[in-house]
Amino acid sequence: MTETQRLERLLAGGEGGSVTLPRQDARELAQKLKARGEADAAAALAEKLDAPGDVSLAPDEAKSLLERLRASGRRWVFGTNEGRPLPSMTPPEPEPEPEPQPEPGFFRRLFGGSD
Repeated sequence: MTETQRLERLLAGGEGGSVTLPRQDARELAQKLKARGEADAAAALAEKLDAPGDVSLAPDEAKSLLERLRASGRRWVFGTNEGRPLPSMTPPEPEPEPEPQPEPGFFRRLFGGSD
């Protein structure tokens, strides 16, 4: 699991309740957001880091940060905000069944040669 996936899991883990991020994870999230062009979200998170202890986020704030992290990642990787289907997410095409081998003719079975 990558660090970004771990941060996404932490932010999504609140399930309607508040989310508490350890300070190190909150600093990493702020750094990722700032590096990807979300300076205002990073600044809001940095304000929360000024207080001692872990960072507690309201459910709507955690969801907003999660969406901004995902959108900034898409912009950073693909150059656009629109999601792209991942080739690994599409089911593989079934392999064609092998053609049945024809039954050998009478003479082939008898003499091992061609019909």
